[in-house]
Amino acid sequence: MSRLPKILIFAPNATGGLAEYTFYQASALEKAGAKVICLTSASFLAGRRTSFEQIICLSDSPMAKGSRLLRRVKMAWHIIRDQFLLAGKILEHRPDLVLLDSYMEYLSPFWVWPHLILAKLWRVHYAANLHDPVRSYAIGPIWWHKLSVRLAYLPLDFVLVHENLAEPSPVPAGVRVVQVPHGLYEISGPPASASEIRQSWGVKAGQKVFLAFGFVRDGKNLDLVLRALVNVPEVFLVVAGAVASNKDKSFAFYRELAVELKVADRCRFFEGFVADDDLGRFFAGTDFVLLTYVSTFHSQSGVLNIAARARKPVLASAAPSALIKSVGKFALGLVVAPDSTAAIASGMRSLIDTPLQPRWDDYEAAAAWAVNARGVLEAAGFASLTSMEPS
Repeated sequence: MSRLPKILIFAPNATGGLAEYTFYQASALEKAGAKVICLTSASFLAGRRTSFEQIICLSDSPMAKGSRLLRRVKMAWHIIRDQFLLAGKILEHRPDLVLLDSYMEYLSPFWVWPHLILAKLWRVHYAANLHDPVRSYAIGPIWWHKLSVRLAYLPLDFVLVHENLAEPSPVPAGVRVVQVPHGLYEISGPPASASEIRQSWGVKAGQKVFLAFGFVRDGKNLDLVLRALVNVPEVFLVVAGAVASNKDKSFAFYRELAVELKVADRCRFFEGFVADDDLGRFFAGTDFVLLTYVSTFHSQSGVLNIAARARKPVLASAAPSALIKSVGKFALGLVVAPDSTAAIASGMRSLIDTPLQPRWDDYEAAAAWAVNARGVLEAAGFASLTSMEPS
């Protein structure tokens, strides 16, 4: 290829870990020499400035208002509209690679057909970040779920994963699986005094702060964390983030549970999306970070890569996954059995009593975004960009 490869990234996720991942991956690809165009909505990362080109054309997720049927119709229209808009932008920009911010199968029988035509007849190359390789969450009948998963894979040349997949692979045989690391996130905001932050939270001398950060969802076992506090009286819990969906337990549930368990005086809850400039405060005042996922979690955690940047050990649980392998291989914290109050309490006690020697620098090198970008470019068949000049 005698010119810079053009990569069109489809980024319908405007907030949270997926949006952050898109930002850093796209920035790394641009830095590596690719021409990156990112399709986003107007609310993508609250208007954060980017080094890559953005085309603001996607719709924001509809508000959760109205009847259940109306909400479902709005969401279906939102998904299908954006997929057809992506097909139009592919025809307009003729990219060398279309990269999806995440693999999604929902409603694929309604929107996959233009992408199949582009992939099979026009030879457009598609790839997707497969953050959640085990598609255990099904919408509708199981036959519909299986059909949706199968069809959504058909246009893809390859998928990007953070850890080798177990056999039998959930990815069809015709789709290549490429392993790339989940890079570390930067922590922005003004320098913060840990002692002042802890004092403002009400942390007492001798207490250790455990932080649960990011989207609040049932799959993080925060109710078990609160129950574990009963048996580890020197732990102070901080929960910061927004509830992921109306199907997940609310902050009111966790506050009431804390009162019921008589641990409310050792808890602080910060409900709502955490702005970039506030991120540093939460990690500066923290001793340890909680990543206590359920046994059906098979992915990597973006919060791990904030904790690693902040040099904060983690308490982790999940299914065999990139998260568990990273924590164990680089001694980034402690891994405990998932879905167990006793295991969480024991893990908290061990972290407090036994000093760790995390290999932060080794992990940072292995998980660099430059390594991620190189993996994408090599998988796409692009020549090395180091000697390439723009045409």
